[in-house]
Amino acid sequence: MGLQKDNKQVYQEYRYIKIPDRRLISGFLHINVVNHNANDAQNDFNQSVHESNSSGSLNNQIKYSDTFTGDDNSSGNIVPDFHGTQDRGRDEMKHSFADYDCFVFHVAGGMSLSGGVSLPESGATLYNGAAALKTAGFVSGTGTGLDPYVWIDNSQALNTAELTSRWWEHSDSSSNPIGDYCSHFVKYHLISRINNASGHGLNQQAHSRPLYTKHRPIQRQTYTHDNIGNRLDPALVTNEYILSHGIYDTTNSIGEDLGMRSYATLGEGRSSGTNNGFTKIETVADRSAGESQASGGAITNHDGNTYFSPVDKISIYGKHKLTFDRHTNIGGDKIYSHEGKNSVHVQDFWDLVIDIGLRGNHPYSTSSPFGTPNKSLLRPQINVMFQPFGETAEFDVSESQHT
Repeated sequence: MGLQKDNKQVYQEYRYIKIPDRRLISGFLHINVVNHNANDAQNDFNQSVHESNSSGSLNNQIKYSDTFTGDDNSSGNIVPDFHGTQDRGRDEMKHSFADYDCFVFHVAGGMSLSGGVSLPESGATLYNGAAALKTAGFVSGTGTGLDPYVWIDNSQALNTAELTSRWWEHSDSSSNPIGDYCSHFVKYHLISRINNASGHGLNQQAHSRPLYTKHRPIQRQTYTHDNIGNRLDPALVTNEYILSHGIYDTTNSIGEDLGMRSYATLGEGRSSGTNNGFTKIETVADRSAGESQASGGAITNHDGNTYFSPVDKISIYGKHKLTFDRHTNIGGDKIYSHEGKNSVHVQDFWDLVIDIGLRGNHPYSTSSPFGTPNKSLLRPQINVMFQPFGETAEFDVSESQHT
């Protein structure tokens, strides 16, 4: 069991792909996230953080982020506890490019927008027309030319449609009592995830001061039977949680060492100087463990894959434009309508949402307990490509929801 922390926060980046209603899609989705090319002349994130910490200039928004704290806290009241950094010995190497995470998913399904809204049948109060709204305190005025009906909460006059619109108030006078039958049926399966991230081999649960916490894995779920003819017994549900795939070669196909033409090496004497602690990227393809950690918390770099993944979690789902108009009376009661002038319900297309949760900062300038991040820990460069089966036209990938 890994650490579950209230400070597990991500900064969300979205990409949207516009899909027609009831279009069945099936294809490969590629997502590549890397340390931005504006940082090409910089050291990798982990090394940069260590150097900043050693000089006493590490930004608290990084220092108290989830990545560098280890509070297993259910109440959310404990101040994040910074546990130090690890010198990777990569000063001056400018390996920021190694801070990447690449994903390939099979995405299938679609969205049905045919059903429309689900109006209340009981338990909600219906207001139909301006007179009823005025009696309930949502509208003022007499409806004459000089004294039109206006909304109490924004002083705007009701338009022609709103004068005859239906409005509902939930029995709790606050919640929206109107539903919607539209639904997405998008499912996805991770085919491969490759990164060079730190922490994969560490047993952080065994130490009271974990130095570095892992990003969250991507879940894979499979339904199987124990034989081909067994259709009546319940299926076996198998879950896997993927941090990374991938083999890194330091030898060629006949076992010859690739050497400095392929991987970083040190000049004479640097192993005890500027780059003390440097470990080259792993050479053991069949390893069963990565980094190890001493009881005091210090990490031994047996595994050279000790860089940073900017991605914490990815979700993929469908979403359509849906907005219910809302107004409030002087007592704070709320009413809702799908017929108001501010209502929106798009039923001819939807967006396939690529929700990329980046490892986020701790937003405060001090070690305050917890907070929602307002930026990712490093500046990312994100590329998304969708290859649907049977489609000749390219789908538009946007950074904002389609309207």
